[in-house]
Amino acid sequence: MRNKLIFLRGKRTQCEVGKSIGISQKYMSALELGKRNPSIRIMRRFEEYFGVNMRELFSDLF
Repeated sequence: MRNKLIFLRGKRTQCEVGKSIGISQKYMSALELGKRNPSIRIMRRFEEYFGVNMRELFSDLF
């Protein structure tokens, strides 16, 4: 489970964050649970949205 991603999302829904970065709620859920791995392009969108380095958000991939 990617706790940093869940923590940064805070009270926002998966749908809200997903819509902001251009992914579905289902894909957002799979990312948080560690069932799917994002592309570099998606990681960069998360970086911009949260203002946190992608290596921190997805440390399990680096």
